[in-house]
Amino acid sequence: MNANKRAYLRLLPVALLFVGLCLFAWLKPADDFSLAERRPLAQFPALKGEEVLSGDFMADFEDYATDQFPLREPFRKVKSFIQFNLLGQKDVNDIYIEEGSAVKIEDALNEKWVRQNAQKLQAVFDSHFKNSGSKAYFALIPDKGYFLSDKYGYPGLDHDAMWEAVEHATGFAQWIDLRDTLDITDYYATDSHWRQERIGEAARALADALGVDVSQIYTENLAREDFAGVYAGQSALPLPAEPMYYLTSDVLNGCTVLDYETNRTSGIYDLEELWGRDPYDLYLSGAAALQVIENPAETSGRELVLFRDSFGSSMAPLLVPGYSKVTLVDLRYFASSLLPQFVPAQGQDVLFLLSPGILNSVNLIK
Repeated sequence: MNANKRAYLRLLPVALLFVGLCLFAWLKPADDFSLAERRPLAQFPALKGEEVLSGDFMADFEDYATDQFPLREPFRKVKSFIQFNLLGQKDVNDIYIEEGSAVKIEDALNEKWVRQNAQKLQAVFDSHFKNSGSKAYFALIPDKGYFLSDKYGYPGLDHDAMWEAVEHATGFAQWIDLRDTLDITDYYATDSHWRQERIGEAARALADALGVDVSQIYTENLAREDFAGVYAGQSALPLPAEPMYYLTSDVLNGCTVLDYETNRTSGIYDLEELWGRDPYDLYLSGAAALQVIENPAETSGRELVLFRDSFGSSMAPLLVPGYSKVTLVDLRYFASSLLPQFVPAQGQDVLFLLSPGILNSVNLIK
């Protein structure tokens, strides 16, 4: 066998693999969603003349090809393993691991966006609640980066500057500082969120500022032994699974939750969501524009309006015992102009409980 034939034989497996992957890519149906990354995947772009001429088609096609590549998940895991373990890269897909916890590198502080978002929140309170006798409270949720990024020298958000900017911009509300009530062990190692069974001190700090009693005897229930949060999928690293718990009490068991989007009434926890796209949706069924929790055990008639993000799903149940009614509003999905129609101002306590990523973003708050 001459040298040319031996060279062709060496190239044959590579060529067959390339052809096979190409055929697989074109013939397999496009996936709609990545369970690992918890995000929708790019679909084949519309083939239009103006899109082709502007270059938008090729840009969208590159996203489609990347998202729909055959055996994408195994390749992502191999890539992350090489980057993190063999090349010694400190972060993979903008996620780093310190003290056994995975953390996403955050965007740098944009004080203009913080001020604009704070002004939107003040406008919500002043225009709708203030004249009814309501009082506003504001608590900024420490994210995991607060405890680890500065400590280990990672880039991103300047947390001290963020807290100062937010406290200054939210002067319309009583400030509640949660930083001393939490540490990194109060958060899931593989996820961005805090653990409900570990945030009792933060809940008491909120309740003390609000002037309500939320003391309860809780039962700690194991929801899943093998919870893997969003950072496990986004990093594609073999992060160990961890247990997930939820807290119940006689008061919480007697509450009902009305979701205005679905017109569905349920309990505080949705156990079916444990096996869905995001197990964290166990708490109040996950993201929702407008929900109302009724607590028949509290007869004072006192009400709370909680403007929240996803962290509020697990915190809200711990505040419920102090109120007859808790209304949860997520301004990422609910236009503030609709508040008079769905949330009459009646002198409620108004609490803004938000994480830095909400305030340090543009156009998230409607």
